Amino acid sequence: MYYVSRVRKVMKIPPHMLGTGEPLEDIALRMLREDFMEGVENHMYADLGLVIAVDNLKILSDAMIIPGDPRLYIEVEFDALSFKPVQNEVIRGEVVDAKQFGLFVSLGPVEGLVHKAQIMSEKVLFDPTRGAFYSPETKKIVEIGDIVRARIVQISTRGPKGIRIGLTMRQPYLGKEEWIEEHRKREVREDEQENP
Repeated sequence: MYYVSRVRKVMKIPPHMLGTGEPLEDIALRMLREDFMEGVENHMYADLGLVIAVDNLKILSDAMIIPGDPRLYIEVEFDALSFKPVQNEVIRGEVVDAKQFGLFVSLGPVEGLVHKAQIMSEKVLFDPTRGAFYSPETKKIVEIGDIVRARIVQISTRGPKGIRIGLTMRQPYLGKEEWIEEHRKREVREDEQENP
């Protein structure tokens, strides 16, 4: 899920950045963008999530200098657009890669993994030449470029690779959009048979 948060922070501006003639607001905004978005890849902040954009900066205090410290201290407030996945949230994304063990789905700023056991209820086989998983029983197929709906079942922010998101498509109304439409039509037919 995406959020816009108003964040307040004390910034330390190094002296080498002050002599450029650039306005202090521009220096602070550039530093914030570098800190949040170009620092640790996929770094999740506990309170914010994964920060995607920083904007609307306001300087709240006069600049302060601490004796013995050459940096300039200012208090700022800014908007942070962030992505914070929520357990059991249903997402829509594009399949961007397929490996023997599962599918990678783009969730915008990050990718989630649908393990092959979580693609569909039937047994699935992997076709490496096509980069696709298919069911020999139902002839359903999902491959790179398909738009799918999945549920977030696991969120891990630990480890060297940053955020990892586990997904499932095994539940009703999940999977490829055409599967969802087929499921709806089947339910309508069953309802019509039960209630003529």
